[in-house]
Order: sequence, then structure tokens, then C-alpha cells
Amino acid sequence: MMNEPILTIENLDKRFGDVAVLRGVSASLLPGTVTAFVGPNGAGKTTLFHAITGDLVPDGGAVMLRGNPITRMAPWKIARKGLGKMFQDVRIFENLTAIENVLLALHDHPGQSAWASLAEAPFRRRLEPGLVREAKSWLEKAGVEPPYDRPAELLSFGNKKLLALARLMAGKFDLLLLDEPTAGLSPIMVNRITELIRQLTDQGITIALIEHNFSFVADVAERAYLLQEGQIHDYGPTAEVLAKEENREMLIGL
Repeated sequence: MMNEPILTIENLDKRFGDVAVLRGVSASLLPGTVTAFVGPNGAGKTTLFHAITGDLVPDGGAVMLRGNPITRMAPWKIARKGLGKMFQDVRIFENLTAIENVLLALHDHPGQSAWASLAEAPFRRRLEPGLVREAKSWLEKAGVEPPYDRPAELLSFGNKKLLALARLMAGKFDLLLLDEPTAGLSPIMVNRITELIRQLTDQGITIALIEHNFSFVADVAERAYLLQEGQIHDYGPTAEVLAKEENREMLIGL
């Protein structure tokens, strides 16, 4: 049912030594919506995303994807259940071309890791022309600047982010976690990311994002969670959360 959350976070705890980074965090994401997680630096936002995706093991609580527990599951298994991620340090294969990066998302990878065949030299020779055309179409939809046969390391920072999004789109995930998708981008690139996110949600894809660009957050997110010192300080419609004076003071010191 559309009113049932696609992702539910229940009382999530995470400590690093004596420091409690997450303290009883609970949240939910509704299908086909954009939810923002905002808060000052050190509030626990990125740690929360890592705990959801399996990159960190929480000390307590649970994460449910479509009602099924994924807590402590390996990241690659969580990805195969339809959860894609893009973190602030854009993780593309810079020694591969732009089109090869997307082809990896389309290639049917046997074995444990989604990128296991990267080390297999025959990988490129096994690809069908149809996959190459599909990869190109995803690059075009994301707005990555051609040519697509140049090494990804030669792309601008903004185009690297678009490439990462093209790869997620090609992977056909129905839930995406985006950490600082507009950080370091020009206004033109921010507009492009905004357009892409709207296209994805129009297709029924659910998005959670971490952002410090609050104009962008107000543009794309229906709901927002405000984290402070590892806890949910406020939650509600984005415009209401961002409009509260105490929240503005916490976020940007106004």
C-alpha cells in the first residue's frame, strides 16, 4: 500500500567508543516521496545513512525495508533489495570511462559483490551492443557531458555527480539515499540535480537526502527530519521545519 513506509528506522543507536552518535533515532520514508535529513555538522546524519545501508553496524535498533529487517545485513545484499546510495565523496571508477561506469550497473554480476566483475578482463568483451546503447541513454538522461568514452577522472566534479546518479538510475533502485547531492555544485548543476530528483519521484522512486543547501531542500523535499546530537529534534513538512526560529538558529545561526 502506498501509505505504508518503504523504509522504517526504529530506535537506532550507534556509538564510537564513549561517543553516542545516534541515540534512539526513528524515522520512516513513504514511497515516491523525498525526505530530507538536516542538521548541524556532527549531528549524526551520515552515520545514520551508513547504518541504513549496512556500511556501519548499529549498536541497537532496527531498519526495515518493505517490512523486512535489513539490520546488520551486508551492504551488497541491501543494494540487491533495491536500495541505492550516493555519498558525498562521489564513488565512481575514475580509471573507467563514463559509459563503462554505467555498464557496470547494467551488467549481470555473479557472486557476492555488484562490482565483482570489475576485475574480470573479459567483462567488456561480453557486453551486448544493446547494453551500450542503454548505458548511453542513462548518461544522456542524467545530463552527463559527452564524450562518454573518456576516463571518468577527466570529468568535472559536477559531471562526476551526474555520472553517479546515472549509474543509480541504470541500477533501477526504487529507494535512493543521497548524501549532499548538491555540495560544491554551481547553480546550473543544482538545477539539474533538482530536475533529476523530480523526474525520479514522478517515476515512483523514493529518495532520502542529506543536505546543507536549504533552498534546495525546500524545493524538493516534502518532509524533513532535523537531527541534533544524534537525536531527532524536529520532524514534519519541510517548510514548517525550516521556518521555525529555533531550527534556523540550530541550522544556520539566524
